Amino acid sequence: MDWRFWKTEKRQEEEARNWPTDTHESIRQLLGMYQGVGTPPFANWAAPGIAFTPAVETTAQNGVKGYQLALWFWLFAEKHGTIAARMARETFCLLADAAQPSSGDAIDTLLDEENRLARAVEGLSAGQRAFTLEGVSVELPMEFFLATGTLRLRPESPYAAEAGASLQGNDYKLADCFRHATDEALSVFRPMIEAVEFDAKSLPNWKWSARPGAAERHLQRRYSNPLFPLHRQMVTAHDVHEARLADNQALQDIRNELNEVRRAFFEKPELPLNWLAYLESYRDEVDRLDERRLVAGGQNAALGEAIAALRADVLAPWRAEIQKSRHSLAALEQDEARRAERRALLYGCDWTAQLLSHGSLIPPEEVVPALLSESPPELERAVTGLQSEPRLHETLAHCRAVGHRIVNELRAAGHSFPDMTDKLRILDGSFGDPPNRPHEDPLGSTPGQAPA
Repeated sequence: MDWRFWKTEKRQEEEARNWPTDTHESIRQLLGMYQGVGTPPFANWAAPGIAFTPAVETTAQNGVKGYQLALWFWLFAEKHGTIAARMARETFCLLADAAQPSSGDAIDTLLDEENRLARAVEGLSAGQRAFTLEGVSVELPMEFFLATGTLRLRPESPYAAEAGASLQGNDYKLADCFRHATDEALSVFRPMIEAVEFDAKSLPNWKWSARPGAAERHLQRRYSNPLFPLHRQMVTAHDVHEARLADNQALQDIRNELNEVRRAFFEKPELPLNWLAYLESYRDEVDRLDERRLVAGGQNAALGEAIAALRADVLAPWRAEIQKSRHSLAALEQDEARRAERRALLYGCDWTAQLLSHGSLIPPEEVVPALLSESPPELERAVTGLQSEPRLHETLAHCRAVGHRIVNELRAAGHSFPDMTDKLRILDGSFGDPPNRPHEDPLGSTPGQAPA
């Protein structure tokens, strides 16, 4: 991302400082600045001579200071990458929580809002930023749109519920504050970021992703989970960072291949004589990409939409060629329904999808512990998928035998699994909730919870 509106000229630093090189120490220092009283650059959020009414000042201050904080993470991402910046942000929010309970979630939400606003502003064209004054075209600075968005969109703003209400000049005043605060922040953050290196090993904790990729998901299964050997229960921030890099690369590889398939498909202006085999091969290739997307997991909804769009482009000429044959159309729709059903059964559960993938991230000796680490609803989906595929019946029988053995051994060793009776019942093929039996998370934590 360009973020061109904060790439201002560097100004002379007021004083040289020895900034920390350690990632964790740098984040701790940033938190001290943010939570401190009278600490630059956050204390200098308002431009000289600018004042707001009390009703507007809270919105202005939160918006500008949140933007300054976001700048630090944008600069960090520019140097170390977006995944490293995400790890740093998680650590920052966890440290904030430790200092002031519940503040971490509020900061995380604030940073999300700043990211959305900045992306929206950066997407504005020059024409959208211009207006005509006395016959002369004037282009408003990006800071003006940051200010307008802050006043219109922040929930605590007095203008949030009045889309057409006049901002009473507060947009121009707040734009001055954004410009001033940007200069103040960059004068501090540029040398700070220049000094800091990224080493995930220095981070004591992290947050699990709400929608983890396959590699991170398996770390999440293993973490402090007695179903796995003791040495596999130990997971570090470095492991999580490496897993996220791998998950990100897996999705990027699929995107690249999808672009190649799309380019090849649209290169031919007309269908060949063997159009049926030609379109079938493209449909199969697109379906394989979608299966890989489901295996990879993570934030892949946009990729799924792109794959679905290309699939529709493949099926459109197919349907056009057979539109006069009711029998052929019916056969195609039946085949599509079978494919959709199979996809839902075998790829509707993370565990099953990952089990069936080439080069599965689940080692053979961890297949059953991983299965028993799924929630009861996910486990039911997995068992249903295994039951639906005759070639997987032997796998299901193996999972049942090994699952009972592992649980019996762990129970004999004194381990307690509050929901394991339900899981073994599901594994044995008995579905449906027994009365008064609440489901509990299989790992004793929810996605997004930080390790102890």
